[in-house]
Amino acid sequence: MATAEGTTTPEGRSAPPSGLATAAYRGISLDVGRKAFSPAAVITLIGRLADLGFTALHLHLTETHRVGVRLPGFEELAADDAWDARDIAEIVASAGAAGISLIPEVDLPSHAAALLVGREQLRLVDRHGTVHADRLDISRPEALDFALELLEAAARAFPGDAIHLGGDEFFAAPWEDEDAQHPERFPSLVEHARREVGEGATAHDSYALFINTLAARALELGRTPMLWNDHVVPASAAPLVPISTEVVLDVWIRWRQWTPSVHDFLGSGYRVVTSHGDLLYFVLSGDGIPAPHGRGRFGLLEDTFAPRRFMGLAAQDVHLDVPRVPAGTPDPVLGASLSVWCDSPEALGERETLELLDTWLVPFARVMGERG
Repeated sequence: MATAEGTTTPEGRSAPPSGLATAAYRGISLDVGRKAFSPAAVITLIGRLADLGFTALHLHLTETHRVGVRLPGFEELAADDAWDARDIAEIVASAGAAGISLIPEVDLPSHAAALLVGREQLRLVDRHGTVHADRLDISRPEALDFALELLEAAARAFPGDAIHLGGDEFFAAPWEDEDAQHPERFPSLVEHARREVGEGATAHDSYALFINTLAARALELGRTPMLWNDHVVPASAAPLVPISTEVVLDVWIRWRQWTPSVHDFLGSGYRVVTSHGDLLYFVLSGDGIPAPHGRGRFGLLEDTFAPRRFMGLAAQDVHLDVPRVPAGTPDPVLGASLSVWCDSPEALGERETLELLDTWLVPFARVMGERG
C-alpha cells in the first residue's frame, strides 16, 4: 500500500519509478557515505544516467566513519561536509526531472560506527566483552526504534518507490577464524532470538527479526525494501525465521561453494537484482583506482557481464546465468546495478572519479540495452 510520503516529492510530483516493479531496474549505487560528492556532481551524474537509460540511483548514505547526509532529526550525526536540506532538495528535484529514481540506504546493523556516536550503549558486545563499535546491538528495543527512525528519516528525505536496508557484513566472513565463527559469538543476539522464537534459535534469527521489522515499515511507507544478500538463509536450510520474500535481494557476493547462490534465493521465492561483485564493482581502494571501460580481473565488462549473470564463486571467474522466464510469467530477476565504492575516498578527485566512472556506465548501459 503506497502512501503519499513514499511516492511523491516534497513539491507533490510523482517520484520516478525504479524499474523494480516491472523487472526493468538499471541502477548504480554511489558511496556518498565515504566520499563527499558535491550536489552539483551528483546532479550531473543524474543527467548522464538519464541519457544512458538508467532507472535508479542508489545512494549509500552512511558508512563506518562518516554519515554523508543530514537526515531529518539526526543532523548531529552528519559529517561537516554532508549534504544539508537544500542540497537534498536540489538532488531530489533533479532526479524527478530526469526520471531517475532515488533509493536511499542507511546501512545497518553493521558499518554503523558513525551512526552510533552518542549512542555508544547500543554497540554490540561479543562473548569476550569486546565492544564492536561498528555494529548495532539489534537485540535491544531502543536499537530497533533507532533503526526505524533512521529508515523513516531517509524515506522523508528521498521520495521514491524503494529503499535499501543495507544489512551486509554483520556476521563473520567465511575466512575469519574459529572464534569469529562461533555460533554464540554475540550472546545478546542468541538470547534475543531464543526469547522471541524459542530454543534452538540463533543469532541469524535475531538478524532476520530485525530485517523483517524494517522491511514491514518500508512496505507501510510504500517502499519496496532491498537488502544485500550476505546473511539471507534460504528456505532449503529451514531457518526458524526466514527473511521476508517481500525483500528484494541485492545479490553481490557468493564467497564459498557452500554459501547460498542466486538459485537458492530464487528457489526460496525471493526476487533479485544482480550487483555482481567481481564484474560490476568500481572501487577506489588503497591498491589503486579502477581500470577504464569496466576492465576487471576477468576482462572487459562488455565481454564478461550479461543482464541475468550472478556471481557463482568470488574471484574465480565462475558465474551463474538465470534463464529467462516464459512470456506472461512474473520475472524474479528485476535488473542489475553497478556499484561505486570509495574505500579510499581520496584516491581520486570528484571530477576524475566521475570521468572514469563514465567509461563504465557506457558499456553497462550498452549490455543492458542490447541483451536485457
